[in-house]
Amino acid sequence: MERQMTLAEMKDELSAARTNKRKFLDKLEAIIPWEEFIKIIEPSYYKGEVGNKPYPLELMMRIFILQNVYNLADMAVMNEVIDSRAFSDFCGINSPDEVPNGDTIGRFRNILTENGLQEKIFARVVEILTERKLILKKGTIVDSTFIESPSSTKNKEKKRDPEAHSGKKGNTWHFGYKAHIGVDEENGLVHTIKATPANEHDVNVMSELLHGKEERAYGDSGYIGAKKRPEAIKKNKDGKNIKYLINRRPSSIKKLSKSGQYAAKKREHQKSSVRCKVEHVFAVVKNIFRYRKTRYRGLQKQTAKLNIMFALANLYLADRFSPSV
Repeated sequence: MERQMTLAEMKDELSAARTNKRKFLDKLEAIIPWEEFIKIIEPSYYKGEVGNKPYPLELMMRIFILQNVYNLADMAVMNEVIDSRAFSDFCGINSPDEVPNGDTIGRFRNILTENGLQEKIFARVVEILTERKLILKKGTIVDSTFIESPSSTKNKEKKRDPEAHSGKKGNTWHFGYKAHIGVDEENGLVHTIKATPANEHDVNVMSELLHGKEERAYGDSGYIGAKKRPEAIKKNKDGKNIKYLINRRPSSIKKLSKSGQYAAKKREHQKSSVRCKVEHVFAVVKNIFRYRKTRYRGLQKQTAKLNIMFALANLYLADRFSPSV
């Protein structure tokens, strides 16, 4: 029989959880270029010409960041900012009266989405990391991951998201969207994002994930044939041929002789040792930021959401290589 925790042990565990939350929020405070983000949003933010005085932009931005890194709904993040001392300190809140309601939080998110501001934030983060020489653009790793959508029809419209589709990986079907990313081969930071329905084949979007300056392009066997497609980028902007280093299917290696198999497996291992860096950023988005399922409907909202998630993931990972931005 499993031993129950004592009250003292429960207090210790709760204290550790609170400490971890504060450490995480302290890291966010340090790595996010707040002034840069606010500069992007300010021209589109409500100025208060009509109606109530708007909430401070920085407060709304901080709540928006919390909402994304903890994967919270509008009402849930409002309640957390009120109830959690760590959240209220992060937002600079001294009283529950200073916290915007769920509708206001939702309207702020819609302003960002409708004006393409999350895409602009991601682009600015990439610029900053490139200036810091953390994105070198010598080689790109491409990959994708499924972001599930609710398949239930128990909602106001009595139907599933019409822009989401089903895609298969192995023997498993996934309903929702795909996040396709281009990652710098050096430090595993994302430089390009594309959201599609889940039934979009990876090879169809590879050319959109390359920036054109790379000398090498890596991908798993799902990208076989990418170089032969009419839209393929074969030469970089310096006129040099781009080397496509795509993993072979294991079944094709088995057909070789023993010596051929040994040499092929060695080459495949070299490709995979570079390509594995893409998994780090997926791990941050899915495991640390807990973004595994969509909360909103439509491709536009998925694109916006993915841009802010990978912007934050880039900043989180970049902190390993040098002091905060």
